[in-house]
Amino acid sequence: MSTSPPETIGLDSSVGAYVSQLQRRFLSGSDPAARGTLARLRQAVDEQPGDTPEVWQIVLDVLPEQFIGTRDQPTRGEWAAHVALTLYGVHQQGNQSPMHAPGTSFGTSMGRLMRERPSAKSRYDALLMASHFTGRRNYLRTLVGLLSTDGIPTDHGRLALDLFRLQSAAHKDRVIRVWGRDFYRAFTTRTTDHTSA
Repeated sequence: MSTSPPETIGLDSSVGAYVSQLQRRFLSGSDPAARGTLARLRQAVDEQPGDTPEVWQIVLDVLPEQFIGTRDQPTRGEWAAHVALTLYGVHQQGNQSPMHAPGTSFGTSMGRLMRERPSAKSRYDALLMASHFTGRRNYLRTLVGLLSTDGIPTDHGRLALDLFRLQSAAHKDRVIRVWGRDFYRAFTTRTTDHTSA
């Protein structure tokens, strides 16, 4: 049985819990503050962690203590949370159904997307092949925009953990393999109607 390395414990659950709560508030339709928070997150998608004070405060509030840095440059955890949260802002835009779906990996979401949009496969391949986090971030933004357009959800907490691991040479290949397997299963499996006999 494999366990998460100690340095990753809590990242996916803390980001996922925040996104779930924000999503609930937004979809209720009765919380204008949730709509404003989503707009601020969406507007910060191309920024670095810390560029927008309000978004930086959200990132720091969400992150477990071990991911918060003490130096000038953002940590891998701060980058991962910032990108996952701002991508959720992009993903939920224009959707009245939940775009955060706990348990649905990014690879699974991509497989579902490619069944409907085979032309997006080159962007997904470029994401996987990108040699720098900045390149991956740009491809992610484009692909999450397509997920949003097609109403396909993903788990943004798990995405944060994957983004954390993608920044490490020791874990990058593992994330790409898992996304590849999940992509294949979702791409080759059609949803079937299960009726009882």
